[in-house]
Amino acid sequence: MKLRHIPLVMFAWVSATSALLAQTDNVFRPIYLAQDPELAPMSFEKLDNLTATPQPYVAESCGPACGYCRTGWRVGVEATFLAPMGGNQAGWIFENTVASTTDSFSTDAHGIDGLVPAPRLWAGYVCDNGWGVQFRYWELNTSSNYADPYFLSGDTFGFASGTNLEMFALDLELVKEFCVGDWNMVGTFGYRHAQRDMNETIGFNGVIARPGGLGGGNDFFTGTASGIASFEGDGVTFSLSGYRCSDCFCGLQWFWNARGSVLSGDSYAGALTHAQLISPGGDANQTNGGYAGSTDTMFIAEFQVGAQWSTPLKCMGGRFFARGAFEYQHWGEMSGAAGATSTVGELNVGELTMNALAPSDSLDLVGFAVSTGIVW
Repeated sequence: MKLRHIPLVMFAWVSATSALLAQTDNVFRPIYLAQDPELAPMSFEKLDNLTATPQPYVAESCGPACGYCRTGWRVGVEATFLAPMGGNQAGWIFENTVASTTDSFSTDAHGIDGLVPAPRLWAGYVCDNGWGVQFRYWELNTSSNYADPYFLSGDTFGFASGTNLEMFALDLELVKEFCVGDWNMVGTFGYRHAQRDMNETIGFNGVIARPGGLGGGNDFFTGTASGIASFEGDGVTFSLSGYRCSDCFCGLQWFWNARGSVLSGDSYAGALTHAQLISPGGDANQTNGGYAGSTDTMFIAEFQVGAQWSTPLKCMGGRFFARGAFEYQHWGEMSGAAGATSTVGELNVGELTMNALAPSDSLDLVGFAVSTGIVW
């Protein structure tokens, strides 16, 4: 089974489990209430008539009332727009001694830039005691390319670089809905499988005309550099979120969400460089590499804060909501790093150095999220 098929299998499993929970709840609830009518929910709006027929209590507020958990589904989709901060570095330094110039380039300054779209979806079912199950999936997949072509006429060098970042997190959790004061709270605890993978590659071509004193001709330089840092693992994830009415103004609510995950898995960091010189004075080449790999532990922290608007759906007995929020994610450090450097050159002509670094640094994501969903 391919990794990308796992979310579909998990979604089907959650759906089947939720349906079973709902069916069990519907079968046994009438039996319990028939044995002891006092277990039925009470309407606190009729304290003057305790013998009246009990009715469920639903407050006329923006969200579910405290002390009352609405049985049903929670389904939503979210678009996050996040800017990655941190990652690998690959680059080159080209020194032209004849022209007394030095040029350089690094993917650290010309890699993935700006906000990157990353979808998130979730689906779950909650019973009227506040307990339920939930499935969540988030994925970020982006790349960036930069090129300065090499022309044989009127140019001395050219290069091209590429950066690719892939991340995802799949969660399967138990859910508990409850209230603290006038805050509607949701706590979760469960399983997470996640991956973080970044790789960068750069290629270089250059030429320098040799001085007449060295016999003339041209020195041709070529080089490549690449770095990769990857982690994939399993572990536990837990979260706490809350929302409350903003004086119930037009269905507006404030909300926040904090999540932590501790994963154990395999990490890998690798770096490889190659530099080559073809010259009338003699050829040269150099290749170097570095590697680090081990069983690793990674901590992931996520935080959202924003506003939510909701409105009842009378036709289906649920609620529709839309959200906008600031979002921050922190994917922790890996235990290993790798680096490599290769250099070739000719005295009094020029020199090429290729560098690659796959650091163990953490990766931060900062941006915003917009989402919509239904509770019914």
